[in-house]
Amino acid sequence: MPRFRVRLPIMHMLWMLLPASLLLTGCAQEVSPHPVAHITVPSHVITQPATQRYAAPGVQSEDINGPLGGRNKYLSDAELAALPSHLRVHFATNSSQINVHGRHIILDNALFLLKFPHVDVRLEGNCDQRGTQEYNLALGNRRAEAVARLLEADGVSASRIQMVSFGKDNLLCYANDPKCWKRNRRVDFVYHAMLSDSK
Repeated sequence: MPRFRVRLPIMHMLWMLLPASLLLTGCAQEVSPHPVAHITVPSHVITQPATQRYAAPGVQSEDINGPLGGRNKYLSDAELAALPSHLRVHFATNSSQINVHGRHIILDNALFLLKFPHVDVRLEGNCDQRGTQEYNLALGNRRAEAVARLLEADGVSASRIQMVSFGKDNLLCYANDPKCWKRNRRVDFVYHAMLSDSK
């Protein structure tokens, strides 16, 4: 009997410590693969109001002109046929700089907008899946703004350009490798034709 009384408090203590030890082992901290800067994001990056012009984000497409954060809407057959062959500009890691290939893509899209003056464009800034969403929202916004500046330099009115940043919430590819990250670092062109009262 005395031996039983000695072991009983020890068993009670072990049972009391078990939940605490499980709680501590279950609390792992998420670590980004690369260090990122913690910044304050301007309110216009996150709180841009949604419009009825564009469809909600849907299933992504591998196609270069496939469904994106929004879909091209209300374009005529002639406008759809005249769409530029590239509707995405890609970027280097942590960069909003546009390379020569990207510059040609932007010029082609500017010429399309100048040819069809009743068509507006939404520039959707996107990032790969690394880093915090706060950082990626700001970076996606800088990428969209860089494209918008060049469209304006090519003669497109700023009133016809909308911008939104999805950060890392609008991925084309989910693999955790450099090839996939490269595809996700982009700005998408999404077009919308203004409907006239006669339609």
